[in-house]
Amino acid sequence: MAAGVPGRSTAAHRKNRAELKKLTAEHNLPCALCGQAIDTTLPHTDPEAFEYDHIKSIKTHPEIADDPSNGQPSHKRCNQNKGAGDARPGLGDPSEVW
Repeated sequence: MAAGVPGRSTAAHRKNRAELKKLTAEHNLPCALCGQAIDTTLPHTDPEAFEYDHIKSIKTHPEIADDPSNGQPSHKRCNQNKGAGDARPGLGDPSEVW
């Protein structure tokens, strides 16, 4: 019997996800992708629900798929929009205050 898909269905991933969800709820951690609050009580089907996001894609970095330091809280919607790639850099600060 297979042990699971690293970063998706292993016991280590389930543990990492549960711990991050608990930390997110206790400390009101925002979504790492959009910066907005996450309601950890929403059902997993809700687009605003908590979802475990891999900072570095498990497709390109399978060796760290189950490493807890490669996880960050996100909304389901934000994580799906990000897709399988690594996070895109933001635009940064504007050069002038308008």
